[in-house]
Amino acid sequence: MATPFTVTLSMPEPPDEARARAANELTAPAQAIGLRLTGRDAGELQYKPRVQWPFLLMLWHSINGEKMTVRFERGEGGGTRVTISGAVARDKHPLAADHEHWTESLSGSRPTTG
Repeated sequence: MATPFTVTLSMPEPPDEARARAANELTAPAQAIGLRLTGRDAGELQYKPRVQWPFLLMLWHSINGEKMTVRFERGEGGGTRVTISGAVARDKHPLAADHEHWTESLSGSRPTTG
């Protein structure tokens, strides 16, 4: 089964701007853990296993419960609180749970606690 993770960080932009920027800048970090952007809703982005050959491998990752959601909420004192949560394959978990993996791409962001 997929291993769950949660990372919380903040971005200086308002939520809508932060979501738009993150949709572009999180492409490579998501690919590194085997996921791709599949949906955009108000205040969040959804990621699922990337399409790969053989197709059964992608199906296995989906059945295993691998996915990620990035939520954007107005932060205290302005900016945006970003919560990245989901579940990935056990070998990808250390990378997915690493704050720096995400903050490197979102260069203006900083880790938050709680």
